[in-house]
Order: sequence, then structure tokens, then C-alpha cells
Amino acid sequence: MPMLEDLLRQEFPNATIDADSDLALGSIPEWDSVAHFNLLILIEETYELRFSVEEMTELKSLAEIRQSLADKSIEA
Repeated sequence: MPMLEDLLRQEFPNATIDADSDLALGSIPEWDSVAHFNLLILIEETYELRFSVEEMTELKSLAEIRQSLADKSIEA
């Protein structure tokens, strides 16, 4: 199963993705609100889960997304 960084690289192929950095919405020029929604959909499809509407609006960073996945017992 792909790691979260792999999905970020898939969604943002021209960006430098560092797993240790504090990436968030807007930290990569192409990571705008539409790309963010697309990233969350890609994560849902990849890990076969659904984020609640509340989660979709609250998850703004790589760390928050990773924590949400961990809360769902998914190692990403």
C-alpha cells in the first residue's frame, strides 16, 4: 500500500516532498483548496475509508492527515 508521501507525490508531481517537513495546505504552490480536496479523495480511495465532512474541513496538514489515519488504525 502506498505511503502518504507517495500520494502527495502523485498529487503534486513537481513538488519536493520531505516526509519530515510540516507540509500543509498552501505550503506547496499547487496545494490549493481544490488540490487539497482531490488529495483527500485520493487518500480515501487508496485506503478505502471515508472522512467525515468535519474532517474534510479540519484536515489541513500532512501531520493532521497522518494523525487522522492513525486514529482509523491505518499506518501511512
